[in-house]
Amino acid sequence: MIEDFKTKLLENIPLTNEEIGDMESRLNSFKAKMKIILSFATVLVMVFVSFLIKDNFKTFRYYDYILFAMAGFALFGLGYLMGQLVLWYDTANWKKDKVAGKNELVSIVINRDKTEYGEYFTFAGANKNEKIRIKVAQEDYSRYAIGDRLSVIYLKFSKEALKINPIFTK
Repeated sequence: MIEDFKTKLLENIPLTNEEIGDMESRLNSFKAKMKIILSFATVLVMVFVSFLIKDNFKTFRYYDYILFAMAGFALFGLGYLMGQLVLWYDTANWKKDKVAGKNELVSIVINRDKTEYGEYFTFAGANKNEKIRIKVAQEDYSRYAIGDRLSVIYLKFSKEALKINPIFTK
């Protein structure tokens, strides 16, 4: 089956305005959600710490309360910095994808794996021993198996599938 199989890779296909708008809206929604989630998590941690040291509150002076509040702001700042680094990385990849466009790959699925971040297919690349690992939607992950021949349109730098079509399914 693999001997007569031909892998095709078309690169730098321009993105449509709809695809650009969809990616930008997802990036902006992540920015908005990040601040809310970090605020809630920081308040939750501060309440938990307050509960643990509730017996010591009567011996607190004004500077202890200031230090406690500053620790909360420092915790929020650390989380915000980590989230911002992830956001900068995703934004940089998105800018490269916007310029380079998308790729279309006609290939065979050689591996499937799940992580805590998503589901991935590994496709046979255009060159010998080349593998391309792409993040796919959950419904596509459950629909296709190893050995299926698929046409996948994906973003080159983000390694995220935009559209998957079967060419030959066992």
